[in-house]
Amino acid sequence: MNLNIKAVPLDLGFPNPEIKNTPTVFIGKITIGKEDLEKLESKIPRELYLFGTYINAGMTQYGDSRRHEFIVTEKNLETGENVQHFLAQNNSVMYKTENDQTLDECVDMLKKKDILYLHRAPKWKVQEANIPTYQDKLFYFSTQFYLPENSVNKEHLGWGLTVFVFLFVTAQEELLVQILTQYTSDQTAEDHYKLEEMMAEFDAGYNKPEIVNQLIKKGDKYFHEYVLAHKRSNRHTLDSLLTFAKTKKMKDEIVKRLRLVF
Repeated sequence: MNLNIKAVPLDLGFPNPEIKNTPTVFIGKITIGKEDLEKLESKIPRELYLFGTYINAGMTQYGDSRRHEFIVTEKNLETGENVQHFLAQNNSVMYKTENDQTLDECVDMLKKKDILYLHRAPKWKVQEANIPTYQDKLFYFSTQFYLPENSVNKEHLGWGLTVFVFLFVTAQEELLVQILTQYTSDQTAEDHYKLEEMMAEFDAGYNKPEIVNQLIKKGDKYFHEYVLAHKRSNRHTLDSLLTFAKTKKMKDEIVKRLRLVF
């Protein structure tokens, strides 16, 4: 898999924005579709374009100091209007807008079932992760992007970083965007994107036993957890999962699900 494409500037039909007169690198695009809108309790379809760069913070006693800053261009797909969100660590572990009054929660203080996500749960270092909150409600995790080592990133952005994007829509239809970053190995990122591909294959072929069996057989515990929690997992799928489950705990959970549903 070529991860480099996620950090190479693309032709988006408009130039990459600048942050404090500094060029940015295109990191990725997020489309907020119908199912996402239902979870976010929003009626406005949007596309988000994520850019980032290193900002030179000047000389310190430790030498030249650089920090990451990001910008998210939010496009309203109904009106075509754009809104730009400038995100930095303004006295916070999270990257957010300067006057953002939101708070955040440490993930290791939360129950796994309480973490909200649009498509997939984040793959991160739990002990180093935070989730933003707005009026005591958790943001939704949207997606994550890995920044690989390449010439563009070396010059403008850095590498070995995973960028986690969180979203919240207020009652006034204002989109709030925040980012968390963690340093991640290439192998960890590669494993994540392989898992993403397997999940997508299962979503597309959940009613085809041969495909399901092959995926479950080669899947790891994270993929097995995804299949077990999937709304479309039928009796055949759960039987296959029971055959290839790698731990007694997982087997017990599958048996419990079989008894409850079938």
